[in-house]
Amino acid sequence: MDDSPHPPDDLTDLAVDLVRVPTENPPGDERPGAEFVADWFAEQGIDARLVESPDPDRPQVVAWVGDDPRDAELDTPTLVLNGHLDVVPAGDPDEWSRDPFGGVVEEGVLYGRGSADMKTGLAVAMLTLRDLAPEIGDEAGTLDGSLVFHAAMGEETGAPGTRMLLEEGYGGDMAVVLEPTNFRVGTSAKGVVTYRVGVSGSASHASRPDQGVNAIDAARPLLAGIEDYDDRLREREDSLVGRAYATVTEFEAGTDSNMAVLPGRAELLLDRRILPGETFEEVEDEIEALLAEVERDSGVETDLTLVKHYSSAGIPADSPLAERFRTLSAEMADAPREPWGLEAATDAREFVARGTPAIIWGPGELAQAHTVDEHIDLRDAGVGLAILKRAVRGILSG
Repeated sequence: MDDSPHPPDDLTDLAVDLVRVPTENPPGDERPGAEFVADWFAEQGIDARLVESPDPDRPQVVAWVGDDPRDAELDTPTLVLNGHLDVVPAGDPDEWSRDPFGGVVEEGVLYGRGSADMKTGLAVAMLTLRDLAPEIGDEAGTLDGSLVFHAAMGEETGAPGTRMLLEEGYGGDMAVVLEPTNFRVGTSAKGVVTYRVGVSGSASHASRPDQGVNAIDAARPLLAGIEDYDDRLREREDSLVGRAYATVTEFEAGTDSNMAVLPGRAELLLDRRILPGETFEEVEDEIEALLAEVERDSGVETDLTLVKHYSSAGIPADSPLAERFRTLSAEMADAPREPWGLEAATDAREFVARGTPAIIWGPGELAQAHTVDEHIDLRDAGVGLAILKRAVRGILSG
C-alpha cells in the first residue's frame, strides 16, 4: 500500500494534458475534455461513459470501479468523487505571462486556466480510481462497494450537469467535491441567485430631455433600494460562510442607441448571496417585495428575470465524512481542523439536496480560481492524492 505523494510524472502528465484541452464556459466547450477523460479511462481498463444529458453537445463523463452504483439493492458503501470539466474563459492571453492553455510546469508549479479550478482535482480523482481499482470489488479485492467518478459539465454557469448525473443513477452514499480548498474541509457553501432587473423610461432626444424619462435617472431609486437591502442583509451571518449580500454587478443603458438619445430602458444584474438556511423562495419573495416598494414609493416600473440560481448547501460540520478528511488533512498536509465553509457556490448543493452528505475538499488555493496566471503546486496535488486514497480505503473497508 503506497500512500506517499504520487510520483510527479503520473500526476503532472495527466494534469498538464487536462489543462491543454480548452473547455471554456461560456460558450461550453466541454466535449473535447469529456472525450479525453473517457479515452484515458478506457486505456486504464476502466469503463467510462459519456452522458449526453442535459446537453448532447456538451457531454459529461461518469466512471466507476466496484459495484454498479445504479443497483438499488446495494448494501455496500458508494463514494462519489465529483469534479467539473468546464473552466471560465481565459480572457486576453496577452495578460498572461504564460499560454493559458499551454500546461506549463515550472519548478513543480503548473500554470494555466483550470490548473487550480479544477483540472488538477480531476486528475487526482482519476488516478485514485485507477490506483484503487485492483482493491475494489471482485474476489481479489479487499474493499467493498463502489467508487464513482464525475466529470460534470456547466458548473461555472449553473448548468445542471451534476444534477443530471445523479438523476441518471450515478450517485452514492456520500460525495467529495474536489474544489481547491488547500485541504480545508468545507461542509457549507453559500448559494447565489442572479436576476436581470429592467427599468422602464421613455426615450427622447438629449436636446429635449424633458420630453422623455431617462431610464438611468429612473433607476436611481432602485439602486438606492438595493443598497438599503444590502445593508440589512449584512446583519445576517452564518458562522462558517459569512454574510449575505445583494450587489449590482452590471448596469447597462443606452449602449445600442444614438449617443444623443436618452435611454428608454436600463438593465442591471443583481447578485444575491444565499446563506445556508435561506431558501430560494424566501429570497425571491424579498426581491419582489423590494421592487414593489420601489415602484410604490417612486413610480419606477421594473421587470424581473431569473438568470441563474445555485442553492446553498450545508451538512453537519461533525459528519463522519468531514471528520475523516479533516483528520487526514491535518495529519498529512497540516491543514486546519476547524469547521469551515465556502463563500462561493459549488455542486455540493446537488448532493445535499438529495440527502447525500457531501464535502468540498481538494488541493490548490481557492484564491487562484478564475485569475490571470492561475496555477497550482503539483507537490500539494501529490499529497492530495495520497490523502484521498487513504480516505477511500477507510470508507470502503467498512
